[in-house]
Amino acid sequence: MNADEQERETAITVCYYRASNTVVAQVFHRETATMIYADYFVITFEKNNTTEAHLPRLFGLYVKDGREARIMNFTGLRGSNNVFVGENYNRIMIWASGSQAHYVATTIQTDRLGSYSVARIDLQVTITVLDADFMIDAIQPAKVYKASKIINIGEKGTTLYIGAPTSDLRFRIYNKSAESGIFPDVGGEFARFELQCRNRYADKAFVALRNKMIRAFYLMITKRMIDAYNHKILEGAIREYDEELFVDTFPTSKDDPLSKRKRWLENSVFPAMKRMLLEDKEYLDNFIDRLYNQDNSDDGTYKY
Repeated sequence: MNADEQERETAITVCYYRASNTVVAQVFHRETATMIYADYFVITFEKNNTTEAHLPRLFGLYVKDGREARIMNFTGLRGSNNVFVGENYNRIMIWASGSQAHYVATTIQTDRLGSYSVARIDLQVTITVLDADFMIDAIQPAKVYKASKIINIGEKGTTLYIGAPTSDLRFRIYNKSAESGIFPDVGGEFARFELQCRNRYADKAFVALRNKMIRAFYLMITKRMIDAYNHKILEGAIREYDEELFVDTFPTSKDDPLSKRKRWLENSVFPAMKRMLLEDKEYLDNFIDRLYNQDNSDDGTYKY
């Protein structure tokens, strides 16, 4: 895949190295810059007449130069672009790795395919630091998580794992420059922070990604897993470049009752609704529907 094809599929990319076909640092999608993007994605759908009818379309949309393959008991086509679409006796699966994972995760039309389950999604951030190994050595994992570290003797390339290999959450932090041989143009090294989400956390991460709330989700989860100092470094890098919509400005008047009410909504209600979007999207949808469509009964209770 050349650089032009990459840009058409995932919009604009930066730090793209043609020789190694590798994307690092940022991915731009649909004219919105983000440092957080998916680089591994697995989603399954119930197999029925509707989803089976969409299989040819899914092959055409996502699989490039497909060849017959089998992944995780699913048979189908795997493309040269690291996207697989397949089926077993009762489910249809889409599997994507690398830069195509973000493209699939942000464009798959789940409303047409019905009930779905996200088995896994990996969310990664790549930042530039002076010495990636030194930074990783300084990170203190939260004590509630099992942690392990791999250090190369005599050469660069430290990797820190926080969370058990089989757990629904696992944080992998490693020296991307040592792993890939790619270094920032400005000097230093790339450090990658990769959050692996499975099962219920994968479903929540997918909802956050599709609702442009991935920064809130990513920072909320990773804050539990590493020390405050290094998390601030990570958060600062994300906030500097990420254009995800957040309410950062509020009315300045202290006397206007309407402005006060707006500040309360934006400071208290809006953050609570954002958190509810991650925890229980169905409840939030029903809540908003009540706000617009519900009449009050004579006894003051809501009509359903």
